[in-house]
Amino acid sequence: MDLPRQSISVAHTPSRPVVRKPPRLRRLAGIGVRHGVLIVLALLFILPFFWMVSTSLKLPSQIFVWPPVWLPNPFAWFNYPKALGFIPFFRYLLNTLYYGVATVLGVLLSSSLVAYGFARVRWRGRQTVFMIMIATMMIPFQVIMIPLFILFHALGWVGSFKPLIIPTFFGSSVFSTFLLRQFFLTIPQTLSDAARIDGASEFAIYYRIILPLAKPALATVALFQFMYAWNDFLGPLIYINRQSLYTISLGLQSFLSAYGTQWGLLMAASTVATLPMILLFFLTQRTFIQGINLTGIKG
Repeated sequence: MDLPRQSISVAHTPSRPVVRKPPRLRRLAGIGVRHGVLIVLALLFILPFFWMVSTSLKLPSQIFVWPPVWLPNPFAWFNYPKALGFIPFFRYLLNTLYYGVATVLGVLLSSSLVAYGFARVRWRGRQTVFMIMIATMMIPFQVIMIPLFILFHALGWVGSFKPLIIPTFFGSSVFSTFLLRQFFLTIPQTLSDAARIDGASEFAIYYRIILPLAKPALATVALFQFMYAWNDFLGPLIYINRQSLYTISLGLQSFLSAYGTQWGLLMAASTVATLPMILLFFLTQRTFIQGINLTGIKG
């Protein structure tokens, strides 16, 4: 006796595994735990900055009391003009901007050229030379600090920004060169080959093809270098011996030496010196993330 067609089709239909979705409450609980951990970690990192800003607005009688005063009452706004009046803060700000912008230009020019040579030009021994260059990153600055000082002193550069700026125009930033090389490796080689067929020189390929495509990586290198120059303390401390050339880091140190017991004023000056970097980060955080992602694609 023949079975009905419907029964046969049902009998031969393979059974599908039942996929049990996690309950909605479990997913929400997992998301809540992750966000809670991130919020706690963010508060831990924000706490020192909040304490600095809070202390900058306190009267001297409110700084060391227990329990601590988190929100000053009243707000001592006069700490800011008073602190900035004790030191030539805006002179230090201009010096730091000059140091940062000049070194950014030097690093972008020299590191991009060196990185192009390692990534796009084929020559014997380039991998070996590149590995030697990377190995120099393991040498602490304190090891070469005295030989460099002797060299720059013999050149008559001590007492100016020359020892801090001029080396950046000769590929002194190994980290920046490494980042740019990693990005240049991700650009298709066919673009360079097509340009060579059209008669373009290596410098024309570098300037007209590679650099326009490397804007995210170049912006990341510029931001890293500017932040390094803004926060640099040891370099200016070694080579700058005139107060008129002090950077912000040296200015804060001189303020601490002269008015170290006036913590409210010191925190006010530190807050003003820190705010530009915080604003720079919030304005360029997408560039940071994009540049780091792009430079790490290909090794």
